[in-house]
Amino acid sequence: MATAMTDAHRMFLQSIMTHGALKAREVKALYKKCCETFRRPLEHDNLGKFVNEINHHVGPFSMMIQKGVSEEDGVQYYALVNMMESDITRLASDYTETELEFFKKVLDLIVDSDTGVASSTDVLNLTDQLYEEQNRKMRKKEAEDVIRRMVRDRWLNEHQGEISLSVRGILELKPYLTDHYKEDIRQCCLCEQIALKSSAVSYLLKIFCQGQLCQSDSCEAKMHYFCANRYFRDKDQPRCPRCKAEWDHMVINQGANGHSQTEETPASQTQGRKRKVPSRH
Repeated sequence: MATAMTDAHRMFLQSIMTHGALKAREVKALYKKCCETFRRPLEHDNLGKFVNEINHHVGPFSMMIQKGVSEEDGVQYYALVNMMESDITRLASDYTETELEFFKKVLDLIVDSDTGVASSTDVLNLTDQLYEEQNRKMRKKEAEDVIRRMVRDRWLNEHQGEISLSVRGILELKPYLTDHYKEDIRQCCLCEQIALKSSAVSYLLKIFCQGQLCQSDSCEAKMHYFCANRYFRDKDQPRCPRCKAEWDHMVINQGANGHSQTEETPASQTQGRKRKVPSRH
């Protein structure tokens, strides 16, 4: 028999809806607060069960709390995901039509990049493309404001002048990404093997934008920065797990957006194989 939806469940759900996405440590603290507020027995090992109870009640509305991993640093996040809506217009309540068209072009730029990031300069220059292709006017100052709001709302990440899709963006826009970029979004060849959890609560992302790409022309292997760090950590001669070619990326102590925190990043990491991508609009 299903557990009834309690005030503790509702408080937990409302908080995740309000924040958009929460880090795993924040979720654990929230779970503790909900239990203490409504005098529910606190069982630290039962967070997954607690979330599954919520998912049982929101599932009929095509909603689900899912757990994903940040492409930047491997930190786990929780987000409430709409499983039905695949169009980006789901953001229409917070952004104008022109702003959403701009966001689509930002996504194009991010996905088309081998590294999964776009420079803020290139992003701002999309305003010219927006006008040329769709006759939509947006000043660069307005574009900066849109990016700031999307970072604030946790749809995008911004780090040292580079823009990337956040874990919330990947989780909530997964249907749109998989439908719209079928040929461009690769799966992490390591997550497929060692990190995929298929339960309703634990969902480590297989689709992603950021990562390192094998430099062999005949290989399409790509992996998250944090997966590469873990996989190559104790290997003296790193090789691609798929084709066994030498892995010439730097994989030591990488932080946000894949930049090394202790050493310089080699050119091969930021200059991937260029692909000519046809217009999607």
